[in-house]
Amino acid sequence: MALLVTLAGCGSKSSSASPQKLVRTTNISANFVISTLDISKSRGFDQAGNMFDSLFYLNKQHKIAPALATKSTVSKDGKTYTFNIRRGATFSNGDPITAQSFVYSWQRSLKPSTKSLHPYLFKGIKNAMAINAGKLPVSKLGAKATDDHTLVVTLDHPIAYFNKLMTYQAFSPQDKKIVDKYGKDYGTTPEKVVFSGPYNMTKWKPQGTTWSFVKNNKYWDKDQVKMHRINMFFEADAQTSLNLYQAKKLDFTILTSDQYQNFKNSKQLYAGPYSYMNYLIYNQAATDTQLKKAFNNVNIRKAISLTINRKQIVTDLLHGSGLEPTGAVTRYLGYNAKNQDFAKLQDGGQSVKYDTKLAKTYWKKGLAQLHRNSLKFTLMTSTGDTSSKLAELIKANAEKHLAGLTIKLQNVPDQIAYQRATEGQFDAYLGGRGADIADPIEFLQPVLSNNPQNYGRWKNKTYDKLIDDSTTDNLSANGRWQKLLQAEKLLSDQQALTPLYQNYNYYLKRSTLHGITHNTTGAQWNYKYMYVTK
Repeated sequence: MALLVTLAGCGSKSSSASPQKLVRTTNISANFVISTLDISKSRGFDQAGNMFDSLFYLNKQHKIAPALATKSTVSKDGKTYTFNIRRGATFSNGDPITAQSFVYSWQRSLKPSTKSLHPYLFKGIKNAMAINAGKLPVSKLGAKATDDHTLVVTLDHPIAYFNKLMTYQAFSPQDKKIVDKYGKDYGTTPEKVVFSGPYNMTKWKPQGTTWSFVKNNKYWDKDQVKMHRINMFFEADAQTSLNLYQAKKLDFTILTSDQYQNFKNSKQLYAGPYSYMNYLIYNQAATDTQLKKAFNNVNIRKAISLTINRKQIVTDLLHGSGLEPTGAVTRYLGYNAKNQDFAKLQDGGQSVKYDTKLAKTYWKKGLAQLHRNSLKFTLMTSTGDTSSKLAELIKANAEKHLAGLTIKLQNVPDQIAYQRATEGQFDAYLGGRGADIADPIEFLQPVLSNNPQNYGRWKNKTYDKLIDDSTTDNLSANGRWQKLLQAEKLLSDQQALTPLYQNYNYYLKRSTLHGITHNTTGAQWNYKYMYVTK
């Protein structure tokens, strides 16, 4: 559970099934639409593992395995990694994948004009942050191609989770020739990008609800890929997707919390946690001066949080298809040397408690400090049954217990909500965050003062130093762990954002569909080992 749940098939069929018994095409549902095929500008990487390989990948045994790097070595001081790039590996157009393909890709993602949402992932690679801040040219990045098949990466300090990072698609190679050819249109259609993973993309446009993955015959490990075509369908209405599954037009579908309770005893039901935490985020840089002051008041933030009954959310709203948070970091993500889950050790404190009496105390104190007797704000959430119901529940409970509070609900399409969040155009926002790799830093680093994913614009120098120390100081594993625990406690004590619930996903899958790998971090779905039997 710490890393992956592999949705293997039921019955006696196995991956050794003879080729003549395999079905090469399948139809399955998707969690999200895809906004771009440009990995430097991507919002997320839910399906990216099917199109892009990195230096390493997580195999079906749940271990870090060689991908576009056949092996790596690290210096004694932990600051220099040397990767041997796989000979003969090519992009889907036949262009060779070289060490320079990685250097170019990383430099492009860090270039300020690219406006990547993931520069923080490169933190610790020599000069990465200075380049992203526009203080140094990209040529100064600590990633060099000493020849076509040797990539040398220099770090400012040892990074405990560096090999995990190298499984992530944000570090995949890019073909400079193709990027230059299409310019601003790069990644806007499948024809204007090339792929390094097991599948190519076809029949897709940005925000489109249907597309297909087609086997990449130029892929270095193509013999492992059994499927010729995987037709993907995203349905905003979950019932439509379920109806298609029941009509045998889909072999796999993702269930909502409402649907899950009707399939608790089904042999076709599969489940697994996902390292995605849902939050209530307050805009502490709101354009409205009075609202900005209110959201910068910790007592106001604490009061609102304490009116939220997370057990009620998980039990009544999600019907058991979610997990109550213990703090800012999800369960089943990071473990120390004693195999203790970070989420069980973190001190979420009042940030995850339900205490309406204490909420009223904080509320009165906060309003008195603001010299006000009321507060009104708009809570933005993306369109969707669960999000809408969650917003209504938060509004009802908060207004019931906090005299003078008025919350207006604003439901907008997911992409619009996301765009407004990144631009700070909201009062409060129901959003969330998923982990890229299996390490607690994934939920703590995005809340740094200068991180573009810190949508609430909370700033705290002590917190910034704790996170920086946990990644820059040459700490022992336990020393680093303690820094992260201290940072999480500060984050929770200050109620920088309010944890609501962790995703726990349920799916229906036919017994003839095998080999889907569900990652609990990073690219959520991997179909490299998928196959269908008759």
